[in-house]
Amino acid sequence: MEKIEKTIFYNNLLRTYGELLSSTQKEILVSYFNYDLSISEIANMRHISRAAVEDALQKGTNKLIEIENKVKYVENNEEILQILAKMKENPSNSQIFDQLNEIERRLK
Repeated sequence: MEKIEKTIFYNNLLRTYGELLSSTQKEILVSYFNYDLSISEIANMRHISRAAVEDALQKGTNKLIEIENKVKYVENNEEILQILAKMKENPSNSQIFDQLNEIERRLK
């Protein structure tokens, strides 16, 4: 997985399941994935070791993946959004198009 894809993937998981992480894990993952801070930058800001940051990143990402593997909420939303995008390419009437837009808006 490329860096940008990895960042998008974890940002989606964080947005959906972030509240299930410890506050430290969430803060470190947000700093790393949302703000693109390096492990060293996060360690310096928090006055902790790089190893502690790496540990929080590892445990936090593992927990997010574990939850997603059980719940599949993010995966299902992505699949629905892909189906809606295909449907919007060839709408048969404007009412369906408006309804699809509303569904898409709610899912995002």
